[in-house]
Amino acid sequence: MAERQRGLFSLLKYAPIYDTVQRIMNANDVREKFARDFICAAPGDKVLDIGCGPAHLLAHMPRVDYIGWEPNSKYIEQARKDYGERGTFNVGYFGAEEASQLKNIDIAVISAVLHHMSDSEAQELFRLLRKVLSPNGRIVTLDNVFVADQNPIARFLISMDRGRHVRSPDGYLALARSHFDKVSGTTVHSRFPPYTYYFMTIRF
Repeated sequence: MAERQRGLFSLLKYAPIYDTVQRIMNANDVREKFARDFICAAPGDKVLDIGCGPAHLLAHMPRVDYIGWEPNSKYIEQARKDYGERGTFNVGYFGAEEASQLKNIDIAVISAVLHHMSDSEAQELFRLLRKVLSPNGRIVTLDNVFVADQNPIARFLISMDRGRHVRSPDGYLALARSHFDKVSGTTVHSRFPPYTYYFMTIRF
């Protein structure tokens, strides 16, 4: 995955520093909205969280059967400390071997991940998720986005993101539609700090 990793960006691999930046960006409110309006998990749902980070989304969900995958071991260490009994937290990338061990996922969450992935990487992830979703399952995604007439501060902040594959709404939709028929997206503008988010809901 392509991302900035040098200089100050390298500090974000540490969970406390990552959490501090997230607080500055008002990320907790964004997570709450994502969980409430898009994830919409019910108690007992089987939830797969790709790139779960420290798993802070769990604070906004009911008791679910949660499986998180995250390549940063420091984030997983924090997730296990904060939410240990509420889920299974795995260090590594979610690939074909990992997908082969899962089935009947009700909700697959991809939060702030697609803008770190090339088109081919993202399409491979969607291909794997087709295999693990239940027939009535769905995928929900959240990423930053470039849109027309965007607040210039929002555009600048997004351009400084570690991820090097921030797309337009059409760009994100095209990735999902390469493997799924029912795809819808919503753009949300945050006033403070100025930022722009794109949410997708994806079904068979």
